[in-house]
Amino acid sequence: MITKRRHEKAQEVCSLRYARYFTLFNVSSHFIDHLQLAPVLSMIRGKSRFTKYIVAAFASYIILTLLFSGTGEKYWKQDWVKIARSTLEDRALEHIQNETLGFEHIYAIGLKERTDKRDFLNLAASIAGFRVEWVDGVHPEDMSEKALLNDNLLAPSEIGCWRAHMNALSNMVQNSYSTALILEDDADWDVSIRQQLREFARGVRALTRNANTTKSAPYGTNWDILWVGGCASSAAPNETQFYAIPNDPTVPSVDHRGTWGGPLDSWKEIYPETSTRFIYRADMGCCTYGYAVTKRGAERILAALAVDRLVAAVDNSMADMCGGKDGRSQIECYAPFPNIIGTYKAAGLASKDSDIREGSDEWHEAQAWNLMYSTRLNIHRLVAGRDTVHAQYDEGFPWSRRVLDWKEFEYPRGYLVS
Repeated sequence: MITKRRHEKAQEVCSLRYARYFTLFNVSSHFIDHLQLAPVLSMIRGKSRFTKYIVAAFASYIILTLLFSGTGEKYWKQDWVKIARSTLEDRALEHIQNETLGFEHIYAIGLKERTDKRDFLNLAASIAGFRVEWVDGVHPEDMSEKALLNDNLLAPSEIGCWRAHMNALSNMVQNSYSTALILEDDADWDVSIRQQLREFARGVRALTRNANTTKSAPYGTNWDILWVGGCASSAAPNETQFYAIPNDPTVPSVDHRGTWGGPLDSWKEIYPETSTRFIYRADMGCCTYGYAVTKRGAERILAALAVDRLVAAVDNSMADMCGGKDGRSQIECYAPFPNIIGTYKAAGLASKDSDIREGSDEWHEAQAWNLMYSTRLNIHRLVAGRDTVHAQYDEGFPWSRRVLDWKEFEYPRGYLVS
């Protein structure tokens, strides 16, 4: 009798142990009720521990395969399938909190002698909690003429800029990074950049229908360029889908932007441009303050701009690739508008701002293009550990705050519009 009870107890423990195994992703126990586990549990009773692990692993593979396919909804109630997918999505998005913002690597491009820009970007990145690998900017006079493409029509300073970006992409490919974010040395970003990127990732995955996120790619990988930082982007005239984030407090009003292009007029009739952040497939972009690439995207850019021909500045050439223009093969590009990463200009003479173009000797105040709660403009408050930051502009909107408690701030959720 005692032996029988022990046997029944062992069966109960075995059943509970493997039922727990299938709750690996914290899905509600009600979800387990919809799974047909009895045949699996009967298979593993009386078997060796190794056999039990093999069977459990195989069953888990089948379950997860069904979760990420439409077939899953035939086996379990639709609500629980959605809960499971949402749970897995949240787990993937948590990796945007890591030290590379959810990408596998981050590069920063800048001339070695511009220590002022390097120091400031290193400090801003440290405050934001991410790290960068520096890629030295290139002086055109240091390049061999033999290394230039035959169709090159660029000015000397543009050649140096092009080569620095190709060096970053080449290093990415050499190291087989699945994704990388590339910043220029004057890049700036909102203090809530991680929350912004989290919602941007949701938007990109919704637009690309890429539900299979991984630890190294919470943005998915079904794209070539994410043009998160620039002075312009636009959607194709026949584009029908976009992701809208209404009443975004981090969006500067139209009066305070230095961007052009943007969403289609028909979209702006429904969602006011002055308060909405749009995410869409882009057929154009301009300026390279910050952009992300997949390994596939990096390879395509290198093939087009480092092997084929170079007839325009690097950002304009990449824009041609996004739109499939000027004889370029079209690639998959997505962008937020307004941009998430902007550019910072320190107070001083305009001639110090750019290392590509000559500026005037006019003095200007510190400014962060297209940003509300700039990290660089608030750097002293952030270094001091303050809980609040100041907006660059006083917009006067109900959803906008002149002084923001950035630690308590919750970024709004968006949704797909089609």
